[in-house]
Amino acid sequence: MSASLPVLAASVVSVPANARIAAYSTSFYQINQIVNNVRTILYAGAGSFTSAVLSASVATTVEIMGGDRASTFYSIGTAAIVPEFPFQPTPGTLNATGTLTAALVFGGIVTSTTAAAVTATLDTGAIMEAAGSFVVGDYVDWSVINTGGSNAFTVTAAASGHTVVGAGAVSASTSGRFRTLKTAANTFVTYRMA
Repeated sequence: MSASLPVLAASVVSVPANARIAAYSTSFYQINQIVNNVRTILYAGAGSFTSAVLSASVATTVEIMGGDRASTFYSIGTAAIVPEFPFQPTPGTLNATGTLTAALVFGGIVTSTTAAAVTATLDTGAIMEAAGSFVVGDYVDWSVINTGGSNAFTVTAAASGHTVVGAGAVSASTSGRFRTLKTAANTFVTYRMA
């Protein structure tokens, strides 16, 4: 799901409007925003970085200067993440019927604590595509933990471009494991794994 730069390599990329860039390396790397041939440092250091939305109206040009001792991984999108970075953000929550957003899926763990039944509709393939840097065959594994009442948390297909294979219902007081896979442009399949 992430692109990578070899040691000391550089790349200039375009970050679409309303998107951000995320990066990770165990060695020093630098990310610069370029406006009218002027470079402004967004980040310089080792570890994980996720920018704010760079522009709400136009694409932004960004230069990534790779790590000095290790590869640099990066991803661009509305919910950009670098899965190679071994970090678990605070789990997302969906306690009412609604959209199971790309950001929730990319977060790795979704909890539901409500006693009511929850129908969680996945984002469309186009929205998933815009949320991260994917090539066909890229996937993200994630889990649902349903601690609420006696009702199920049910993962359902999107209106277009995102289907579900296997049982989407996660019973109360249990958890379910899923894999979301890009199969074509703007097309994703979420598989129930366990």
